[in-house]
Amino acid sequence: MLKQFAACTALATLSIAAQAQRAAPDTGNACPIGTHYAAMRHDIVKPGKWTGFEKAVADHSAWYASHKNGTKTVIARTLAPKGGLSSTEAVTITRYAPGAQPNHDAAYDAFIAEYRASSTVKDEVRLCLPN
Repeated sequence: MLKQFAACTALATLSIAAQAQRAAPDTGNACPIGTHYAAMRHDIVKPGKWTGFEKAVADHSAWYASHKNGTKTVIARTLAPKGGLSSTEAVTITRYAPGAQPNHDAAYDAFIAEYRASSTVKDEVRLCLPN
């Protein structure tokens, strides 16, 4: 099972590298029927920065809403190795609205700066989530 996981991780890494080299797809046509284009990011939250990270995620979704776009980002809490919720790791899932994405502006740069001040992205994968 670990070999299968390693192989899937390697394929996902190759997929991320390929994605970075081409333009973002039209999110309305990227995935098959019954699935939804999304990004999943494994984030390492900096010590003492959980509140700032939560604000970045909220501002991320608010930015899309302010541009009349249905894209939403949520936090999926991870479990700490010794039990309970981790305060140093999280997964964010962005479910993109179909079609073209809004142009980036100063407000976009602001929530990106909040992410950078509070966390680092350990890895990212683009995927087709079931509806």
